[in-house]
Amino acid sequence: MQANWMKRLSKALLFAFSGLLFFGFASCSYEPEPTTEPINLSFSTDTLQFDTLFAERLSITRRLKIKNPSNKAVNISSIGLINQSQAFQLTLNGRTQSSFSDQLLLAEDSLLLLVSANIDQGDVNNPFVIRDYLEVINQNNAQSVVFEAWGQNANYISDSILACDTRWNAEKPYVLSGTIQLDSSCVLSIEPGTKIYSAPETFLIINGSLQAEGNLENPIIFTNDRLDEPFASAPGQWGGIVFLEDSKDNYLKHTTIKNALFGLNLNVFNPDNQPDLILENCFVGNMAISSVISLNSDFAAVNSVFYNTAGGTVSHTGGGSAYYTHCTIANYFNTAREDPAAFFSDLAFDNNENEILAPMEVQLVNNIIYGRITDEIQFFEQQEGNLSFSFSHNLFRSSIEILSQNNSIRNQNPSFVEVNDADFRLGEDSPAIGAALETEINTDISGNNRGTSPDIGAFEYTEIQE
Repeated sequence: MQANWMKRLSKALLFAFSGLLFFGFASCSYEPEPTTEPINLSFSTDTLQFDTLFAERLSITRRLKIKNPSNKAVNISSIGLINQSQAFQLTLNGRTQSSFSDQLLLAEDSLLLLVSANIDQGDVNNPFVIRDYLEVINQNNAQSVVFEAWGQNANYISDSILACDTRWNAEKPYVLSGTIQLDSSCVLSIEPGTKIYSAPETFLIINGSLQAEGNLENPIIFTNDRLDEPFASAPGQWGGIVFLEDSKDNYLKHTTIKNALFGLNLNVFNPDNQPDLILENCFVGNMAISSVISLNSDFAAVNSVFYNTAGGTVSHTGGGSAYYTHCTIANYFNTAREDPAAFFSDLAFDNNENEILAPMEVQLVNNIIYGRITDEIQFFEQQEGNLSFSFSHNLFRSSIEILSQNNSIRNQNPSFVEVNDADFRLGEDSPAIGAALETEINTDISGNNRGTSPDIGAFEYTEIQE
């Protein structure tokens, strides 16, 4: 009796388990029947834009969501570009194609389309726009999203030794990659308005002379070759400009250098107190290391801004000279650091750990040296008498009491307009206003008249226009 009961129970359990398996397999293979009615899909944006791209350079990938807001499944019969532009690349579910068909979109679900842009070189020098339309069709209901990319043709230079007496102009930008060298006794002249964009790990090596003379209306710009965020405002996107032993007569005016590992690296080893490099009305900053690194070299800057670096902003070591007049050296980089905004030392070590010890002359007049740490200006003298330092009418952040002498101001906030946006103009309550020594420098970095009671730093105070 008990054996029969056990057999009946086993058969019942087997039947029930078989039913569960059937139900499970049926559930896994079930696909809802898509509606035969047209559905208005929604999109994460109505226009997908790409910032200015250099021809033949792939953009970052942007995301477009195609959403089904209804409670019914939809069969998307077609996803593709109306004009079939080759500038845009589509990727869906890991497949990269020019178009897609028969895509089932479940109720209240979405598809993720990845889009990138790549623009061919054309005949237009000025920035141009390429526009196409992504068309999505279900049940003859066609909807579209605008795709838009700005392109820019350029002069491409890669791993090259420049010809002597090379001249770059503003007709088309220059896109550099690799190591670009200028031989000794040669001159690279750069005209106003010229823009130079560099790929990662690109260095411009100057053995001769760099003459970059922009003007207020048409500055010269050195920056990275990615103009889309987050790259457009990120430090460390290219190498920097290096000056070697035979380099001389270098002059930069109304020139901006940004987003590199370092801006200017001087290794001239000719400390004769005659500047190897002179800057006038320049911006050098947003660097992964420093704005200026000078080793046993001579440097002079007037009306210039050096700003926001992960390490020390300007560093002069191993002797030489550093002359700063009406400059703003400000470091508000958003990472912790120990190196000051300005550092001067008679001692240095080269790449082979060889000691370099030589006299150092420092002259600071009408400068602001300020930032987030307590001592934004520091000195080191290995050999007594090697460091010659003169200063007057500066604004320092420092614990060195002597820096309050010679009409200089110590530890009073310069009240910059907005340090987080690298806007180092003076606010209306800045102690730098009217506190500078009158010099022959009659205008500031923005062309404003300095008058008989000039302000400390690169900027004269002007009322901020909202």
